[in-house]
Amino acid sequence: MQGKTETLDVESKAPSFTLLAANREGNFLLADLLARGPLILEFLRGTW
Repeated sequence: MQGKTETLDVESKAPSFTLLAANREGNFLLADLLARGPLILEFLRGTW
């Protein structure tokens, strides 16, 4: 759904997702990162 966003509350559990590595060599799975410990994500909007 374009144009619709949902905001998580503090300490809410994020839905599972996979991100492509910035260098396009592999993926990052949320569950794998959380297995290492607490995680903070920052999503930046803009052009590179």
